[in-house]
Amino acid sequence: MNGINAYKDPKLPPPIEVADGPEWVEALTILDRDVAHTLLAAARTLYPHDGLPERVYRRVILHFDRMASHSPAAAQSFAEFVDRADATMPLPFRELSESYRVAVLKEMETSAAFRLVQRSTVRFLYDDVEVWQAFGYEGASVHLGGYVARGFNDLDWLPEPPAGV
Repeated sequence: MNGINAYKDPKLPPPIEVADGPEWVEALTILDRDVAHTLLAAARTLYPHDGLPERVYRRVILHFDRMASHSPAAAQSFAEFVDRADATMPLPFRELSESYRVAVLKEMETSAAFRLVQRSTVRFLYDDVEVWQAFGYEGASVHLGGYVARGFNDLDWLPEPPAGV
């Protein structure tokens, strides 16, 4: 990490705990192991960040699993995504090189299943405090007294606001 502490509003739920080893898939309740690994490869291919640990992408898949548990339609879309991704090439999607995975995803990008995976990955990946820390974003500040009281009142290129504002 880069020494930045990121904060989420304490009223929000804490991040999902995820195991560092292969046993992380044991936390899945709806998605099976193969589907999870294929979705993991897709999330990494869609939003590749070499500096991010695998666990942040695994948390995305655990969020997908929660979505699937609340919505049979989402579960079906995830299954359709994996079926289509795996049927495109002779090897399963997760075993393809990155360039082939990109080609498969480009071919799928107009499908509803692709849009669900892509948009949900954006939502869950970039709303992760660990990702914020890696990127140097400190997160919400209201519950900490705002930004000005925390050393971010250094805009010397703007005129001073009128009194009373």
